[in-house]
This record gives sequence, C-alpha cells and structure tokens, in this order.
Amino acid sequence: MLSCQPSIERKNTLSLLLLSCSLLTTSFESIATPTSKALPETNQPKTLTPAELTLPEDNKYDWIQLSSLEMLKGTLKHLYEDKVEFKSKEFGTLSIDWDDILQLHTSHVVSVGFIDFTTQTGQLTLRNNQIDINNRQYPRSDVMTIITGNDSESNYWSTKITLGADFYSGNTDQIDYSAIAYTRRRTTESRFNTTYLGNYSRTDGEATINNHRLNSNFDWFISKKFYLRPIFGEVYKDPFLNYDYKITLGSGIGYNIIDTSTTEWKVSGGPAYVYTRFDEVEAGEEKYNSSPAIVVETDYDTKLTEIIDFNALYRIQYGSSDAGGYTHHVLTGFSINLTQYFDLDLSFVWDRVSQPQANGEGEIPKKDDFQFIVGLGISI
Repeated sequence: MLSCQPSIERKNTLSLLLLSCSLLTTSFESIATPTSKALPETNQPKTLTPAELTLPEDNKYDWIQLSSLEMLKGTLKHLYEDKVEFKSKEFGTLSIDWDDILQLHTSHVVSVGFIDFTTQTGQLTLRNNQIDINNRQYPRSDVMTIITGNDSESNYWSTKITLGADFYSGNTDQIDYSAIAYTRRRTTESRFNTTYLGNYSRTDGEATINNHRLNSNFDWFISKKFYLRPIFGEVYKDPFLNYDYKITLGSGIGYNIIDTSTTEWKVSGGPAYVYTRFDEVEAGEEKYNSSPAIVVETDYDTKLTEIIDFNALYRIQYGSSDAGGYTHHVLTGFSINLTQYFDLDLSFVWDRVSQPQANGEGEIPKKDDFQFIVGLGISI
C-alpha cells in the first residue's frame, strides 16, 4: 500500500499539469484566432426593400423620396416635361427628373393633368409607380403635368408689369415712358398669353415716340410637345412708322423644344391675315391695305441663377410689300430678382420693317428701331 501511494500522486500531478497545458493552449488559440459567431437574429440589421419604405407622417410638408433612397421635405411646385420643381428650405429650388422620384406625397391639394387630357384634383401619393389621388389609382406614365392648388382660375393666372420712366428739365423738357406687361393663364390642357409693349416720349411738348404693340395667343396641347394655336393676333400702332394701326390674325401649330421648371423654349408659326391702316399717304395712294402673311415665332426663357432670368422673343412676319414686306420684332433681356414681388428688368427691343411706307409728305421712315429699357418689374 505504501509503495503505491507515490505512484498515484505522481499520476494525479501529471494529469493536472496536462489539463492546465490544455486550457492554456485553448485560451491562446482563442486569442490568436477568435472564433466568429453569428449574432442572434434579433440583433441583425434588416434590409428594407423600396416598397417597404415609408415617408414621415408630417402633413406640414410635401415629401419626396429619390431612387437613391434619400428623402426631401418642402413644397412641390409643379411638374412639366418630366421635370419636377421642388422647393426645399435647406437646398432651395430643385429640378428633379420625374423618373428619379421613388415616392411622393403632397400635404396640399394639386391638380394632375393626364395624357388623355382629363384632370384630377386632390392630395397626391406616388408609390410603386402608381399615382393615388381621390382614392383612384393611375400609372405614373399617364401623368403629364402637376400644378399646385385647386383646379380654379386664381391658380392659373400670373401677371408681371415692368415700368420705366425718364424726366429731363432745363434746356430741354423731355418725358419718356415705357411699359412691358405679361399675362399668362396656364392649365394642364392649355396656355393663354398676352404681351403688351408701349413707349411714349415727348420733347418740349411735342411727341417724338408713340408706339404700342399688343400680342395674344391661345395654345391647346395635343401632347407633351405639340400644341395647336387656334388663334394668335397682334395690334400695332406707330404713327412714326406711318401705322395708324396694323392688325394681324392667324392660326398655326407649335412645338415645345424645352419645357422644364427652369427653361422654356418653344417655336410656333402659321398663316395669317394682315390689315393695315396708314397714318398718312401720298395723294392717290390707298390708306388701307390687306394681305396674307406667314408668321414664325420662337420664345426662350431660362433661369440663369437663383435670382437672374434671361428671356428672348423673336417674331418674323412675311407679307406683301404694301404691308411692310419682311418684318421682325425682337424683345430680349434680363430680369434680376430684388424681392419676392419686385425685379430689376433690363430689356432690349429691335423692330425692323424691310419696306416701310412713305407718309403724306413722301418721307420714308427708317427700317430699324432700337430701344434699351430699364424698368422696375412687379409680379402679381
């Protein structure tokens, strides 16, 4: 018995040493090459599909989610030519491609124009390429335009008036007035424009400039690009060009080359009828004239910066020699935003009559008239 005890103790000691070495080896391996264990399923981040994403419930703002999953809050202004204008307090006014919008919800009422020229008014939601308005669903591709507000007249009209004046006193008493006015009515289906340009100057009590030009047209959209112009017209008066008045009436077609939230460029044209009453004529000459004509027009407006706009109008008319032959009217310039309602407008006008008519004294007016106008614009 006694001879066996040392052997047992040695065996126990050896076992303890082997167990300790095994534990140390395991600990070292755990530190050197840590074992990767899966997190419990409840701690795994969940990947959401676009269909599962929801917009914040905040009815004070309109919300947009882009295809990049970024979200914007602000105010939806309108949709034209597949471009959405969205005003964000943080980023200002943005122009966003219609196809880049994943989700959209408006907190206010909008008017939606569809490709079949019907209109729906209400709060709008876009989700999964479906438009929901008034509990009715439409494919995203059926939407042509979106206008903020109810389908009412007050939301269709916009007006701007620019006034300029110069006064001289002393050796020469002179007063110069100028006015430019624009009025537009635009709906999801049609567009009506009226433009007035007038100038008057008096030196030492005698008028030296007195011309007035009023243009108007009505457009009816037949697609996103093409429109019919059932009627357009112009009334022009300038006794210094020997026009008591000149009236042009016609109809034609037009095409929107660009029609986005920041840029609009359109061309139009068609046949017209011109009726002219001359201010003075030589003996034996007719005081009235009427003739057919062709009118072509291009109109371009763009926002250069957040506060500067550029516009250019070029209208040409081909008529008989008695009606002035080839004539053109150019009105171009810059509008600089000063406040919400007031602008500083710089305008250049160039009128040309290739075959001006002689007055009662046989004097032939010059072919070209140029004018530079500085005025204060008021938006209504």
